Amino acid sequence: MSTASPANDHAHDHDHDHDHGPPRGLTRWIFTTNHKDIGTLYLLFSLLMFFVGGTMALFIRAELFQPGLQVVNPQLFNELTTMHALVMIFGAVMPAFVGLANWLIPMMIGGPDMALPRMNNWSFWIMPFAFTLLLSTLFMPGGGPAGGWTLYPPLVLQTGQAFPFVILAIHMMGASSIMERSTSSPRSSICALPA
Repeated sequence: MSTASPANDHAHDHDHDHDHGPPRGLTRWIFTTNHKDIGTLYLLFSLLMFFVGGTMALFIRAELFQPGLQVVNPQLFNELTTMHALVMIFGAVMPAFVGLANWLIPMMIGGPDMALPRMNNWSFWIMPFAFTLLLSTLFMPGGGPAGGWTLYPPLVLQTGQAFPFVILAIHMMGASSIMERSTSSPRSSICALPA
């Protein structure tokens, strides 16, 4: 026969409420520092951007199917061409290689994780915000960037009021890339080796 006091029951419930097991659901993906999870996030983001850039390519090819105007006006065509290039280079190709690096580098060197796992997480989560900002410029007054992926003048002067947002988005992509490189360089990855 158990004679447990109510105070002991309360202490047991209190310990159960603060169970610090691995995060589940959406929290697992948002706060993860596991290199495989972050690599998977990069690969899924890359796939999404591949579809976004591919949709833009379909509009571009539909417009070029015959001479004359078919689907979009010339300004939107230039915007789609520029955005297609930026999305495919910085949103599809680069994150795909970063995702593979996140998966493979720690396993190749025998380390438990990337050297700076929280910075690795931040480097990923900057990217969706940068591309949301970049893609939102298509809906701003004056339209999105229309100067090719190099953004050279004088074509880039067609962009209108969205140009500062385009530059900010590209800088955010660059910051993400720099943070990722600093977590996966061979010199910093050796620091993550077990003692």
